[in-house]
Amino acid sequence: MNGLTDDLLETWVTGWAKARGYQTRHEGRFPAAFLHDKTNDWEYFALEPSHDEFAALASSARQGAGRLFTIVTSKVSELYGAANVYGLSVRSTDEVFMILPMEGQDIEDPLPPDGFSAQTIRNSTGGQVEVNSGEAPAARGHVAVVDGFAVYDQIATDPEFRRQGLGSYVMRALTALALEHDAETGLLISPATGLELYRYLGWESLASVMMFEPRL
Repeated sequence: MNGLTDDLLETWVTGWAKARGYQTRHEGRFPAAFLHDKTNDWEYFALEPSHDEFAALASSARQGAGRLFTIVTSKVSELYGAANVYGLSVRSTDEVFMILPMEGQDIEDPLPPDGFSAQTIRNSTGGQVEVNSGEAPAARGHVAVVDGFAVYDQIATDPEFRRQGLGSYVMRALTALALEHDAETGLLISPATGLELYRYLGWESLASVMMFEPRL
């Protein structure tokens, strides 16, 4: 699947969990994160699980009403049927796992668009970028570098400030920050609304992302 591996998915989970302060563990060979700020339960992640692995992970997911089960896959249509068999509901199918080679990316901090101010807050693995319009928050994003991979997360522009170049600015500022940590490759999971921007910036789609939850 275009070079997407279990190790690459686990790297994304590790960076994403660091960005959000989530505890992680494994369910067999698959990573999981404890969503203390959302469901107060575990979310499991898997790349193209086998039939038996899907059944086992679905069983774990059904142990808590707040548990989530996320699969990175090229077989979206097939997994609808598997979800029905194992007592799961499909929560979303519109996200995409994406990758970006960092070679050739701009290492200089970009300037925010006119009328906006920005700050970069650094930490030991990356950091975050915040954009304001006067005193009002306008856009933000976070990046964590894990073993040479820059994991981008929580990229958002408030509705009243969209289509003013803030998304592109945040991504370029985060890339400059990631390159300070010698990142070689970027990873992110994009909602459908972000695909146009990320493709414009050179990101490549690797697979679909499906999220399941226990059927109530």
